[in-house]
Amino acid sequence: MEYIAEIGNNHNGDIVLAKNMVDAAIGSGADYVKFQIYNVDKFVEKNSIYFDDFSREALTSDEFFELKNYTEQQGGTFLATPFDNDSANLLSEMGIHTVKIASGDMNNWQLLRVIAKKGNRLLVSIGGASEEEVSETVGFLKSSGAEFAILHCIIEYPANITNLYLSQIPLLRCRYDCRVGYSDHSLGIEASLGAIALGAEIIEKHFTTDQRLPGGDNGMSILPMELERLVREGNNINLAIGEGRKVLGLDEKKMKSLIRREIFAGREIQRGSNLVDDDLLLLRPSAPGDGLGPDNYDRLLGCRVKCDIATGQLITLDLLDNGD
Repeated sequence: MEYIAEIGNNHNGDIVLAKNMVDAAIGSGADYVKFQIYNVDKFVEKNSIYFDDFSREALTSDEFFELKNYTEQQGGTFLATPFDNDSANLLSEMGIHTVKIASGDMNNWQLLRVIAKKGNRLLVSIGGASEEEVSETVGFLKSSGAEFAILHCIIEYPANITNLYLSQIPLLRCRYDCRVGYSDHSLGIEASLGAIALGAEIIEKHFTTDQRLPGGDNGMSILPMELERLVREGNNINLAIGEGRKVLGLDEKKMKSLIRREIFAGREIQRGSNLVDDDLLLLRPSAPGDGLGPDNYDRLLGCRVKCDIATGQLITLDLLDNGD
């Protein structure tokens, strides 16, 4: 499992706050701490209602280098979503080898091509995409020889629990034969835990240290305690899912020997008689024995007994003439 704490622009352009969020994310168990990198003039049209917000929340290139180094010093891994070629090149200069692609750029071949050529691993969100569009993106990534994963995503902020369609996760794994994750825009952590149970190998979740902070996605982000719970319970779910094959552990084998029934004599049985229903009784043994299981019951009927058998005695093949 890989857990991504999506800080994005929740820092509001304040590198001190960004570092505090890095500390909290790593302390809560995140594998990656993710930010958004962009040149606003190459990202958003100037008359967009979001232009000023993105401009105000942006960090400088030097600050991102500082954040990357700080994240690694704290034991975490820096991750970012680039929104233009310049930002993708900046990530390459920083030595970043895993790159997140936002849902809005899943069909941005120019950006994907630049990143794929650098040999990076791409994590591509597919929010808002039709099945045909997902197939086109996966085909492009495979033809580019890129290492990639696709992240199921619903582009609502926050996403309504009834619109999450988590059942897409196993379908995507089967259809495209690639790693699949989930970029969760819903409130809380329940959907992310459900995604893990359905096979998601990567979870991205918006993260903050204070939901009352302005800007970014602070209001819909989870807090450190929630991220810690997500990582803990998500890992437990992943352990419970197991290897995809039926395996008997030592504890289960021991219990199996105590709960599986064996065939005992239901009454006294005289030598030379042939076994009938009333002679046999299926009981849980007091201790694992060498008796015969219930699947042998029918073939014992009619067998001739070689010696007297006492009530409650375990029936074994050596007591019968033709039991084998």
